[in-house]
Parts: sequence; structure tokens; C-alpha cells
Amino acid sequence: MKTSIREKVLILIGVTWIVGGAVAFLPVRNFLLYQLGPISPRHRELVLIVMGSVVFILVCWGLTTITYRRTDLVANLNLLLVSIVIMSPLLMEITLRTGIAIGHPKFRTPGLYANVLSDDDYYKLRIVWGLDNIDKEMAESADLNEFQRSSSGLAYDPILGWAYKRTPQNPLGVIADTPYVLEATEGSVLFYGDSFVGAGKLMADKIPQQLQSLLPGKTVYNFGVPGYGLDQIYLRFKQSHDHFKKPVVIIGILTVDLDRCIMKNRSRPKPYFLIKENELVLSGVPVETNNDSYLKKNPVGITSYFGAALVQFAEYLETGGNLMDSEHRRGEIERVSKSLIEGIVQEANANSLDLRFVIFVPTSGGGWRKAFLIREIERWGIPYLDTEPVLIESMAKPKPGDFASLYYEESGHHNKLANGIIAKAIAEHFFKHPRQ
Repeated sequence: MKTSIREKVLILIGVTWIVGGAVAFLPVRNFLLYQLGPISPRHRELVLIVMGSVVFILVCWGLTTITYRRTDLVANLNLLLVSIVIMSPLLMEITLRTGIAIGHPKFRTPGLYANVLSDDDYYKLRIVWGLDNIDKEMAESADLNEFQRSSSGLAYDPILGWAYKRTPQNPLGVIADTPYVLEATEGSVLFYGDSFVGAGKLMADKIPQQLQSLLPGKTVYNFGVPGYGLDQIYLRFKQSHDHFKKPVVIIGILTVDLDRCIMKNRSRPKPYFLIKENELVLSGVPVETNNDSYLKKNPVGITSYFGAALVQFAEYLETGGNLMDSEHRRGEIERVSKSLIEGIVQEANANSLDLRFVIFVPTSGGGWRKAFLIREIERWGIPYLDTEPVLIESMAKPKPGDFASLYYEESGHHNKLANGIIAKAIAEHFFKHPRQ
């Protein structure tokens, strides 16, 4: 019997059900588990059961469609199902918006809709959904004395966005455990960066503080500020280096600090640079004093949550779930970062400063960002230290260890051991300190 056009269409639809169900199972399952984050084994098993059941149903229905393609019932049911699939984007959009509106935490997951590394909307959603408490974040409280408590809080800054409080006892707002007086004396080391420079459960754990103990006769200042991008590091460097006479300047850069320099908000408004006629133009200053006024002028830019989720799903498939491999906005990131590195070098050269770079990487490694940083720093002939091979080498002695064990699991920052390894490497690499 000759196969009719209707039967051919139904065979194609049946094969689509089978292939679609089987092929989509693994990536959809992995994406859901990735976005759900840490869940109990019972809930994980439930996700797998539901996903497996859906695949089983789709495969069975595909076989049924092919086998009974000549029946009107199968044809009509497939027409209904195809219509539902066509309408599914609208249904999914309604479902997502309903879940968001009622405040369900699994729907209010910013990573479902925006890239955490380089999308302003990720942090805007965190603010709108009440997921950030920026007044309490990042201020370390363990074993602080009275001076440390008075100077450890982050405060609004019209140019930098946020910075540690400046007081008469801490005029530069650095991370320190004792009061100090600014004197234009030689022998200072200024260490700039984000929380990888400033992090440590105890004051003595931090990289600049450990470096201080290795460099007698020098004073190391910890200019690390949590959440900073390369743009804010550059601005803080320009603001503060002229308080010192011929200092050694170390710029610590975490690879994802490059992504941050194209953002206008990271849980609070921040400055940013535009490139106009090949020149850096500082924008967004004075920085908005609070998120309410900022969001009124710069609301969340997502028009379709389902569309945004599809984009994130596609990026998940492209990177295999490792966001550090994401090339989202890479061209813009490299363009602005290149100009900022040039700005740092030119500022140092104009003031005869002894400039050094230190490159930090997350647990997943440096990837294309580290390769870009090394290429740009070497282009200017500036000495630098890549901490990734230093840490890897340290874990190979006396026996191979786990690279991730050098990071705090809860925060992703280096632990005391890693900070000590890096401080010794800096002393040896930049200051010819003898290996111990």
C-alpha cells in the first residue's frame, strides 16, 4: 500500500518524539541540576525520575505514532500535541512569570536568566528579589580588634562605588590591623585588587599581610576591596599611589575581574568605562547612592524570561556547564580590559612607579582570560606572577594533591595555605627573597 503524505508526516513526527526525548534528556537534566544547586539526594532522585518518565512517555508515544499512523485518533492527538508544543513558549513564559510573582525560590534563580559573570541583569534580579544584603556582605568579622571593626565596613564612594571606610586612623581605607600615619617615605609596597587580595579568615592569613612578614624593612599596604573589577582597581590605584614615594605597585587581577569591568552594577551601582575614539571615558559617576534610585533609571532589561532561560541553556551546552569557559561578551571584555591595562601601565610610567602584576585564577582555572592577561602584560614588558602554576607545583610536593583544596569551598577564595604559597612566590619572584 502506498504511504500517504499524512502518514509520512506522522512518521516524521513520531521519530521526532523519540529522538527529541532521548537526545534532550542528558543536557536538560544536567542544566536543571546545575541551576537547582545543592539539593538533597531525595530531590535529586525525584528530578531524575520525572525526567526519565518524560523521556519514556515521549519514546512510547513516538513508537505509537509510527505504528498507528493510519488511525484518526493518533493523527488528532498529534495535532493537539504539536499545537501545544508550538504554544509552549507562551505557556513557559506564563509559568516562569507566575513562579517569580509568587516568590518561589527555584523560579527566582538569577542564573536561570542571566550570566553571573558579565550580565548586569543577574545582579539587578538579586536586588529586586531580595537575595542580596549588601550592608552585611564581605565584611570579615573574625578576631577583629576595635580598630579593625571600626574600619572593616564597606561604605559608599562616589567614584569607586564602594570602598572601605576612611578614618583618621586609617586615612586610605586599607585592610590593616593597626592605625598608621601617611608618610611619603620609601620602601612601601601597594597591593591592589579584589577580595583575592583582601581575603583571609584572619588578618594574618591575607596575602599582603603574609608578604609583609617576608619583607623586613618594607611596609605592605592591602588595597584589596571585595567585588572590584579591573576598572575599580585602576581607579583606586590612580587615587592613592601619590601618597607614597617611589612605591612598588602590585596589581592583583582575578581573571573574572575582566568581566566585571564592563558591568554597571554588582549588587550595587558601580563606575564603568566606555571607549570613545580609542580613549577610556569614565562613566556612571558620581555613582548612584543606592539601588532604588539606580533601578528606577536602569530597570531589569529582560523582556522574556523564557527567552533568557533558553539563552542560558544554550550557553550551558556550549561550555559544558563551566561558566569560566563562557565567551559571553568576550570582545567587549577584551577591548575594555586592554585599555585599562594600558592605562595602569601609563599611569605607572608617568610617575616612575615600579609596577608588577599578579594573576589569580578560580578553581576551574584561568582559560582564555588568563591567556589574554598574559599576552597584554607581556606586550608592555611588565614583570608578572601567574599563581596557577605556582599552586599546581605546590600540590605536587611531596605528593600530588587536589588543586581545589587550596580554596575555601564556601567562598571560592584561596585559603591560608594558598595565600602563604602565593606570598612566598611574590617575595621570591619580585623581591629576590631567598627560598625557604
